[in-house]
Amino acid sequence: MKKFAIAIMMCVAAMSAKAQVITSETVNNVYEEVSNKPNSEFAFNAEFTGKDITTMYVYKKSNGAKDMQTLKPHLKYEYAYAADGTLTSKVTYHWNDSQNNWDCESRYNYTLINDQYSVEFSRYNPIAHTFDQPIDKMVYQLFPFDSVENVSYYRRDLSSPSYQLISQAHVTDQNRLLAER
Repeated sequence: MKKFAIAIMMCVAAMSAKAQVITSETVNNVYEEVSNKPNSEFAFNAEFTGKDITTMYVYKKSNGAKDMQTLKPHLKYEYAYAADGTLTSKVTYHWNDSQNNWDCESRYNYTLINDQYSVEFSRYNPIAHTFDQPIDKMVYQLFPFDSVENVSYYRRDLSSPSYQLISQAHVTDQNRLLAER
């Protein structure tokens, strides 16, 4: 149910704004936005390779003794990019207090082929030390200039070799409709 709610939110986001293919510049802009947000309960840090963020750390802020603020590791994201700067994967880790290390949780794989942009979600299998086959997939059919025409959400059971279509939404661009009248 949680994944379905996320899929709905992704569809709404795509329909309510100009969607774009995620690039290293997009990741950098998100980092700048969140790290400069005043009074946030989180702090951020990043590792770069050239101008690309390869790892982003999220720390939870807490007030300690004598109004000293402490930072506790919370999340870590690792990013990989294609030669043209488009995002190809994002791996998510959650801090494990009892083990005092990062536990791998999930991976998103991003693919841009012609006018289709797809995102697949996989969970990490700690027993096998690998990612399971993807279980969720969003496919964005793009108009020129990266605006979205259609969004499809697919899901598969781990035992199934193929995805099943769960929902599909045709995106209408209000500005385009007004211009065509």
